Amino acid sequence: MKKIDIVILYLALSAMLFAQPGKSRGPGGQYTDRMEMMRVWKMTEYLELDEGQAEKLFPAMRNHQKEMRSIMKKEKELYTPLFEKADEKKNISKKEMNDLMDNLSRLNNERASIQMDFVKKTGSYLEPYQQMKLLVFEPYMKEQVKTRMRDGYMRPSPKNKKRFRK
Repeated sequence: MKKIDIVILYLALSAMLFAQPGKSRGPGGQYTDRMEMMRVWKMTEYLELDEGQAEKLFPAMRNHQKEMRSIMKKEKELYTPLFEKADEKKNISKKEMNDLMDNLSRLNNERASIQMDFVKKTGSYLEPYQQMKLLVFEPYMKEQVKTRMRDGYMRPSPKNKKRFRK
């Protein structure tokens, strides 16, 4: 009888172990796909896209995001050596800092240019009001997420009770 109990316990523990969520897959972990789906859903709703517009916008947007990630990677490559020096409290020369700022400025201009080119290209399938909404979608979405997080994590004060006694 004890052997059967041990086998059942072993099987139950094994099943629970294998039922755990998978490992994270890089930045954002296992939730990256969910966040992307939510972003697409929110963008479709916010921009008031029809099916044809969505079929054209989202593939173009994925290509645009690849370009933007490339710029972010270049920025990281610029920051990393100087950040390591600063973290180790080593001296960074003014020339190194000036070069960094010049390169970052160039990358910011490149980022802005890529963003504007992308929005201009969407003019062939988006209405002007949708293009305007596309320009402000990122800040809008960030504000929505920030508000939801703040509202979700802040505990409401008890009704008709003072928090502090005087």
